[in-house]
Order: sequence, then C-alpha cells, then structure tokens
Amino acid sequence: MKRAMTVSIGTLLGLTLTSVGAAAADKAKGPTFNTDVAPILFRSCVGCHRPNQIAPMSLLSYQDVRPWAKAIKTKVHAREMPPWFADPRFGKFANDKSLTQADIDTIVAWVDAGAPQGTGSAPPLPRFSEAGWSHPSGREPDLIIELPVEWKVAAEGEMPNFNLYSPLPFTEAKLVEAVQVRPGNVAATHHITLAAQNLPKGMALGTGPAWPGGPITTNVQVAAEKGAAVDNSGDATEEDAADEEEGAGSSIGAYIPGASARVASLGVAKWIRGDRFKYVRWNLHYQATGRPETARPSIGLWWQTTAVSNVERGSRFENQISEGQPLVAPAGTKGLRLNQLLSPIPPNDGSWTVTGIAAIQDDVTVLGFGVHMHLRGREMTYVATYPDGRQEVLLRVPKYSFEWQLPYEFAQPVKLPAGSTVKAIAVYDNSVNNRMNPAPNKEVYWSEQSWDDMFLPSIRYTLDKLETKPQTSTQGQP
Repeated sequence: MKRAMTVSIGTLLGLTLTSVGAAAADKAKGPTFNTDVAPILFRSCVGCHRPNQIAPMSLLSYQDVRPWAKAIKTKVHAREMPPWFADPRFGKFANDKSLTQADIDTIVAWVDAGAPQGTGSAPPLPRFSEAGWSHPSGREPDLIIELPVEWKVAAEGEMPNFNLYSPLPFTEAKLVEAVQVRPGNVAATHHITLAAQNLPKGMALGTGPAWPGGPITTNVQVAAEKGAAVDNSGDATEEDAADEEEGAGSSIGAYIPGASARVASLGVAKWIRGDRFKYVRWNLHYQATGRPETARPSIGLWWQTTAVSNVERGSRFENQISEGQPLVAPAGTKGLRLNQLLSPIPPNDGSWTVTGIAAIQDDVTVLGFGVHMHLRGREMTYVATYPDGRQEVLLRVPKYSFEWQLPYEFAQPVKLPAGSTVKAIAVYDNSVNNRMNPAPNKEVYWSEQSWDDMFLPSIRYTLDKLETKPQTSTQGQP
C-alpha cells in the first residue's frame, strides 16, 4: 500500500514538473497565445471583438485569433487598435483600453515567432451576456425596452432626425446604475438618443408621417381627436428636450459609434423619472448605406442595487466662440445651435476653432466628458479654470474619430469648486489633409447629416451636496 502511494505521488510530481518545464520552455521560446497574448486580448479587445458586437470578427479563442495575427500586429503597432484617443499626458481614465508598449511588443514578438498557441490553456474569458449586452458583470438587463416598429432605411437619400414614442413601462422614479442603447443596425445608424417625455397638450400617439413629407408610421405625435382623453399632463416637449441635453432627469441614454453600456461610478446612480414622464422618446438618425436596411433598436436598463451617495448630472456649454467671435443666439431662438449657420467653416480651412464654456455654479465632482463632432472634427480639449485663475487641461483628444466616439470616464473624478469654468475647445479640419473630408471645397454648416458638422461637448458630474432623492423640476435638477 505504501509503495502504491509512493508511486502515485511520484507520478503526479513528475507530471507537474513536466508541465512546469513545458511552460518554461514556451517562455524561453517567446510569447505564446495561451500565456501572454490571450490575457491582453481578453482585457482590451474582446468587449467589441465577439458575436453580436460592433467589431467585424471574434477574438475569443486561439482558433478565432490565428487567421488575423498579422492584421492584429499591424493595427496594434500603429496604435489604431484598441481605439483610444486621449492624450496620456492629461488625466487617467477608467475605461482606457489602450495597450502599453510592453503589450504591443509582446503581440509583435508573438506574431513574428509564428503566432504559437503554446501549452496549457488560455485564461478564462470575461463573463459576457449571452444576448450581447455589455455590462461589465455580464448580467442581462433588468428591463429591456424595444422600439415598437422595425424601421426601414432606404438605400439612398437623406433622412433628418425624427422622433417615435412608446409608453414608459414604469410609473415611479427609478435609479439605474447602467444603461445601454443597442442600435439594431450599426452600419445604418448615425446616432440614437432616448429621453423620458410627456406629449404636448392636445397631442396623442397615432399614425402619421415620421417627419414632414416622410414615410407613414405608427407611434408618432398627432393631434388628438376632438373629445378624446389625452394622458399627457401638459408638460412642454421643448422643456423636456432641454432637460435631456442638460442631464436634468429626462435623459435615458444614447447610442453613438463605439458606445457600449454606460455604467455609473460606484455609489453614483441616475434617475429616470417615471413619476414625471409617461413616454420614451426615440430620437433616431439613420444614414443610407447604398442598400435597403432595417433597424429595431432597444435599450437595456440595470437597476441600482447598491447604496447611492449621489446622482449623475450633465451640463451644456452655453457660451460659444467661433474663431474668436462670440456666437449670440438670435432673438426668439432657444440655444445656439441654429446660429452655427451664421458662421460656417470656410472651404479648405484646416484649423477652424470653436470654443464652448460651461459655468460651474456649485461645488461638483466631474465624472467624465463626451466628444461629438462629425467628419471635419480633428481634436477637442477640455480646460478647467479655477476661481483663483489657475488652469488645468482635464482631457485632450488630439485625433478625434467619428467612427469611435468614446466617452472618457475619469479613474479618479475631478473636484471643481463653484466659480470654476470648463472650456471645450474644438478644432475642425476642412482641408484635403483630412482623409475623412467629403468636400474640402465647400463651406460646412451645422446640421444633422454627417457631411455637415456639429459641436456637442458634454460633461458628466455630481453635485457635492448629497442627492439621493429626485428633486422638483427646477433649473439644473431632475
């Protein structure tokens, strides 16, 4: 019996030493997929490179990765993948998936060695939703709301932004920790924003044109029939739309290229005011791809399950300057975006600057920034000016990409005292040097279409005073 036990232990020890020796031999030969490359890909790439996501191929296994090894080397060596555009000199960001130089060197050496798989097994994959949702935990959403119609996108032609509506499926103020809008068709979708709203007095949901002269569809605003009961509470749609942009309680979420689930910081949540609003407004913007397309977007919501210390907000950059000239909204208009028509980007101008300024009226903690421009957008920089005059660059995006409009979420949120300002400084390239430029010889106006342009910086923050209950509808509050 003792002899049998001795032989068994010896055999196991021999197998262990053999395995260790094989791994050491692999290491001596150079990087392998299982030991060195898979951990990098699983950390920084497979969030997008998996089924039902925006990337064109899956990188979940050696068999998936091996045919793409040389292409992966080229992309990572050029720092084109994973997409990340923040200047590393300014700020540290929680969602930074970029590779270190050591990561890049490992992948290059692995490909140059013939892309060996190595011995043993790759590390376990991150947990993912089976349906393709992107919450970091891999959990499915607690609630999914789907657009009530499948939208048909024509092969050619120009489509404006338009709104469809569906009932909000809860009637209380709900705290959410994460939101994700899935477009249903990545190629045909320019962007989608969702807000909780009420309909104007005298309006109801019905069948009509999606926009003046547009296709007939259900779930649009129409004049209520005389004598019909209309459940809209009389809230003004225009005010609700302003709330959405200010992050003041009605905004639900958005899809822009490159977006995944937007998860609030630990202990921070976001209100969706089902006690105030009755409908979901789907603001949709599609673009022709050269062939007929269909799209049926959906939104996933994850309820807040941990203790909440504060509530996320947003702010608009009200004061705008274009090439040193203040942009003043014409009398009778709301906001400044129409005034962009008065100051187009000139033809062949490679460095046209627009600056927006947000005034900080309370002590706040900045969670992150967003950047939205179109094809002429080249760079954007956020600069904080403190009450004592000190300035700090919080974020610089020197190579903006319309195809990857990433949020930038601070690893350590930034405190800004009342009296501070934040400037968003954008530079546009309307020259032939911009490979994305569809027409460098034309003036560029503010408009919804990708071949025109926009200036939409955004800031996410919390008030430093404690907020765990929904507030009444006053300026800057839900």
